[in-house]
Amino acid sequence: MTVTTRPPKPKEKTPPKTTKRLPEPSTRRRSLAVIKQPTQSYDEMSLCYFVRRFVSPDEGDGFPGHFSFLPSFFDHHKDGGLVETATLSVAQLAAYNHLGNEELRTRSLRNYGRVIKGLQQSIQSDDQALDDSVIATILLLCTYKDFSGEGLGDPNEHASGLFYLLERRGPSQIGTRRGAELFLLALLRLQIYSFLHGDDTYTDPGAIATVIGIFDPLLRALAMMSKTLSLRHRLFQFIQSDIFQQIGSPSATSETSSDADQERLLLQECFDMLDGFNDWDCEAATYWQMTFEGRGVPTVLGEMGAGKMHYDAETACIMILVRSARLILLQSMLLYQTTLQTVDDEYSNYQAMWAQCVPVLESDVRKCVDDMLFCVPYALGDIDSSGMPSSMMYDGAAAIMIVHSIRLVTHCVYTTPAQGERAGIILTRLNSAIGIRSAVGWLAADGVEGEGNVLWKASPRMLESRLLDCRQDSLGVFKDAALLSP
Repeated sequence: MTVTTRPPKPKEKTPPKTTKRLPEPSTRRRSLAVIKQPTQSYDEMSLCYFVRRFVSPDEGDGFPGHFSFLPSFFDHHKDGGLVETATLSVAQLAAYNHLGNEELRTRSLRNYGRVIKGLQQSIQSDDQALDDSVIATILLLCTYKDFSGEGLGDPNEHASGLFYLLERRGPSQIGTRRGAELFLLALLRLQIYSFLHGDDTYTDPGAIATVIGIFDPLLRALAMMSKTLSLRHRLFQFIQSDIFQQIGSPSATSETSSDADQERLLLQECFDMLDGFNDWDCEAATYWQMTFEGRGVPTVLGEMGAGKMHYDAETACIMILVRSARLILLQSMLLYQTTLQTVDDEYSNYQAMWAQCVPVLESDVRKCVDDMLFCVPYALGDIDSSGMPSSMMYDGAAAIMIVHSIRLVTHCVYTTPAQGERAGIILTRLNSAIGIRSAVGWLAADGVEGEGNVLWKASPRMLESRLLDCRQDSLGVFKDAALLSP
């Protein structure tokens, strides 16, 4: 008997266990560094915030905005360039107002000093001085003051230099889209300076806006603003002259026939300018429809809110600026009229004429303010094309353009309490929510300035208050006649 034995069954091989090798500590650190999110620098964060909020987009139809040329003009690879450093300085201050980080303010001040030094060097050469970059830099420095709220009445502004450069550049500067926008923004800055200082020297460099405005209603609006400031300045000179004659000694010389004729001619110019504003409203409507497709169309005085028109931000800003110029003229004429209350009876017919005009002028003041306040939500992007509440990323661009016009409303003595209250609310928003520290009423600024402050000289409310005090004074004498200095 044979016994067969089965060969032993071979054991199944189990797969070897895989051993997981942990990376070396240095390798682990390298892998974590790859996925770590980059930290945005102060400079990048400031620039992004400034461009996003305070630079209006270029719509491509030739309508000027606020620094819409800056993104293409700014050279990220040009470290220390004039425009680049100025933009960074303004952007850091805007970010400081938004975030409150003291480091941003320190860096902004440091860059501001570099810009001033670089600007002084650039204007030594005519070729460099007339370059777009110099004008853009000066405008950025002016914007810096809007953010800081300091030096709004500083006589050492950039007005004279800006005027000189615009005049030297001549009409050809508006031949490019960037040049036209630079010219508009620069002219607005000069007009703000003129209003604050009662000085019409720098209002219309080279009469460029006046000449080309014959063919272009947009530039004509700027020319009308300039002429309005000139008329205001001349009216204030007559106000000063009349008051000094009234408070002088009995032996003071009376007004000459030549002066009276000049005064009548000046008043005729003022009324003609009011007619000019009416004509502009009608002509601008046609021009807007033909040139700027899809934008809101200007309307006649007091009718901005009558229809269902939606206004784009840029058109709303222009209408606020045009209405504010008209408001300045109306206030100046009404202020002039207050000096006629103490004249002799021989002028009773003249006073009767003014008695008929004053209610009309006061009504137009309130219509101007209504139109301005109506346009503010459109300028700031609070209303969309369907009339619903909305928001606009670049509300700061419009805010910088209209802030001084809204300041004007807050010290107008002929507005209603509701209008004044609403204007104050708007200024509070521009100041606290958007960070424009210059958004304060003139009366508030007057209260914090010292004896050297000249802002009040441009304030019809304060000047008229002094005129009324004089009229009620039995002696008719100012404690300080210099208060009427224009």
